[in-house]
Amino acid sequence: MKGQIKYLLLFCFLISGCTLDLKTKEIVNVEMKDASISVVENFFNLTYVENHAIAFGIFNNIERSIRLPLILLLPFLTTVFAFYIVWKLRDQRFRILLPLFLIIGGAYGNIIDRAMNGFVTDFLHVHYFHTYNFYVFNVADVLINIGVFSLLLQFKEFNTALNKALA
Repeated sequence: MKGQIKYLLLFCFLISGCTLDLKTKEIVNVEMKDASISVVENFFNLTYVENHAIAFGIFNNIERSIRLPLILLLPFLTTVFAFYIVWKLRDQRFRILLPLFLIIGGAYGNIIDRAMNGFVTDFLHVHYFHTYNFYVFNVADVLINIGVFSLLLQFKEFNTALNKALA
């Protein structure tokens, strides 16, 4: 029973994260088309951006007919691999598995957005007086980064568990 509750909670994180991402993108697509709203002056804006590439503009220069299938396939394969790792680590504690579910939830948010629109909607823009700009990102990207950072924080334990599971 304990394992069932753990996985119920993990899937709630995955579904909630993906839903939050898609809902915020829906709001931005309706309310902010081609707009930018300053939230924290000279530091943080909500800025509508259509990302036709993947993270940091990778694959942006590839022809659309090749780029779109490629950037739909890569995140899908990555999440399949992540679920494989989850399966191998299924007996591990909640905190070891949670980062993987955050990463998968964020990835599926971007996959669904791209499949529905042909691009990913980004809108969180961190900058310093518009002189130093970070790439515009979204809730899915935040989830993925939190998941990766969490894995790094517990890297030794995660790595030990993964090596044992794959042996």
